[in-house]
Amino acid sequence: MPHRLFRPLLIALALLAAAPAGGDTHCPADRTDERIRVDFVYDGDTIRLDDGRSVRLIGLDTPEIGHDGAPTQPFAEQARTALEKLLIDHPYVRLRYDAERQDRYRRTLAHVYLDDGRSVAALLIEQGLATTLVVPPDLWNIDCYRAAEQRAQTGRRGIWTLPAYQPVTSTALATGAQGFHLVRGRVTRVGGSRKSVRLTLEGGVSLRIERDDLHYFSTPPEQLHGRTVIVRGWPHPGAEGAPVIRIRHPAALEVVH
Repeated sequence: MPHRLFRPLLIALALLAAAPAGGDTHCPADRTDERIRVDFVYDGDTIRLDDGRSVRLIGLDTPEIGHDGAPTQPFAEQARTALEKLLIDHPYVRLRYDAERQDRYRRTLAHVYLDDGRSVAALLIEQGLATTLVVPPDLWNIDCYRAAEQRAQTGRRGIWTLPAYQPVTSTALATGAQGFHLVRGRVTRVGGSRKSVRLTLEGGVSLRIERDDLHYFSTPPEQLHGRTVIVRGWPHPGAEGAPVIRIRHPAALEVVH
């Protein structure tokens, strides 16, 4: 059930008091497409507006609140609580739309700003309560979000203190691995099909790039053969059991050497 905004939030107060003072956490908007009041907070990256619409915030992904017997992930409650506290102080938000207006669940997609101009995504990312999430074609302001994440990683804040958010070698990634992962490995093979290009890492982990997304990549995947990369994403079992991670944008693929 969604949490009502107006309740004591001592955890959030402590989190915000410890939030970093340095760095540009604003990631300012170039325009406001809509101003509206928030009614509920579902989790750290999804809210409900007064008119009944659910909004999935663009640019970030927070740990999951447990449902249907699944456990709540670390820092999921803190992310939701921090967002609730922000919206108690600033119940009206400004929405800045991107290329897509809805996701496949029919939720409204928007960059969300407090009435004082601060980016909600940047604030949560910089506190270490979210990772950046790059989903083309909604790419506006992603460089600013990534800079906020880099500051959180460097400062080892929030989720970046957890073992699950440290790079794991591709040879050590478990077959049934779930949730967000950073995977490091050498590209041993580049292949493909009519619909996608596949990069195989040591240990059998596959990185899949749909051909429809290739125009986002300035470096052809074939040139990554033999290179060591760090990929970020959510593994799922492939047809042969080995983990597969879909890559939609070069922001998810760092070439180490």
